[in-house]
Amino acid sequence: MTAPQLIITPQRSALLAGHDNELDVLVRVQAPPAPEKQPERRPINLSLVIDRSGSMSGRPLAEAKRCAEMIIDSLDSDDMVSLVTYDSETRIRIAFRKVGDRNGLHHAVRAIGSGGTTALYDGWYESAGQALNGVEQASVSRVLLLSDGQANVGLTDPSDISTRCAQMAEVGVSTSTYGLGHHFNEELMVQMARAGNGNSYYGQTAEDLMDPFREEFELLHCLCARKLRLQISTGEGNHASLLNGYTEDDSGRWRLPDLAYGGEAWATIRLRVPKEMEQQRSAADASPLFEVILAYEGLDGQSHRLREKLTALAWLSPEAYGAVASDPIVIERAGELHAADLQEKARLAAYNGDWNLVETLLAQAEEGAANNPWLKSIVKALRGYAARRETASLSKEAMYASLRIRSRLADVSENAGRYDTGIESEKARYLRRKREQGKRF
Repeated sequence: MTAPQLIITPQRSALLAGHDNELDVLVRVQAPPAPEKQPERRPINLSLVIDRSGSMSGRPLAEAKRCAEMIIDSLDSDDMVSLVTYDSETRIRIAFRKVGDRNGLHHAVRAIGSGGTTALYDGWYESAGQALNGVEQASVSRVLLLSDGQANVGLTDPSDISTRCAQMAEVGVSTSTYGLGHHFNEELMVQMARAGNGNSYYGQTAEDLMDPFREEFELLHCLCARKLRLQISTGEGNHASLLNGYTEDDSGRWRLPDLAYGGEAWATIRLRVPKEMEQQRSAADASPLFEVILAYEGLDGQSHRLREKLTALAWLSPEAYGAVASDPIVIERAGELHAADLQEKARLAAYNGDWNLVETLLAQAEEGAANNPWLKSIVKALRGYAARRETASLSKEAMYASLRIRSRLADVSENAGRYDTGIESEKARYLRRKREQGKRF
């Protein structure tokens, strides 16, 4: 397999006769394994924008600069880079250029010092403008935004900022965000990345951020397909809803994460088939229950389409239907999404000071994760924050864990019933399942 493969798997391969049916269907876009020799690719175009406000003084800024230097050293000489810093004002430290000789780049990074307040939007906008210069030449153009605080200068409304991130993504510049510590606005950072077609990470300490920086950089080097758009059409009378919470583009297609070697992007669809459809399909109707069309772009910039159908399923009596086994991977992914929903609800309950409800929701999540050790480890960490009444920590960890669950690239050979950090550490960083998103693996 040298190109992505589109796979549709229903929870059961049959429908219950005489009843309305609700059926979970897993749609997977599987990437090929990494080739022994990486194919020639167009350059990567990265623009780093670093918060240098007063709260970043000392170790946080030192570690952010260390991340920037790590990225510079990891880029190829033909890749493109720019660097912007901001406090109350923005400053272009490295204007858009090919990497070339790295000495001047390192000198510019090391010269960064701390400043005043946080003009987050202005910094992002300046950085996006730098990245826009390389869109035509690059396979990927992306802003990497790091902040430890609240946007308090210039444009500050999360909805307005996210709208601008989406507009920039439409012209080819995506945005990934990195939140540091406990004081940044996680809702803003997550919204920016989702709207900007990038990724969102956070670290409890500056050292913790090295993990996601390495993960993102490894992901960018291993991409095999971008701009994945999933379109669903159902048979007449049926209804389909998406459980992951992916955003839609202007055409009503769901935006899946970029695809990298060895991974699979996925979506769980809840399909409702009314009992009236049984009689209609008995008349030799061979039309599919629903059809999936995937559009994506290769790294050469060429557009591709994949199409797959879920054919008509047999309507069975209760006895025969009960004998049809459920597909375990469909059950597992639906269970993950249910756990993500409960974590989001627990986060909101914590902000409202309802810790009894928090405990109830996390207990439900733990019960639902009985056969998924990875999910259980996530809930255990959240219960620790809840026991200590650490609202900010619980909120950030629950939000980022929920986001990771919903939109992660899964390992194509993943076994949900087994979770071992030793095995996870051998995987590509973008495929690892972490217990806590804000800490190093």
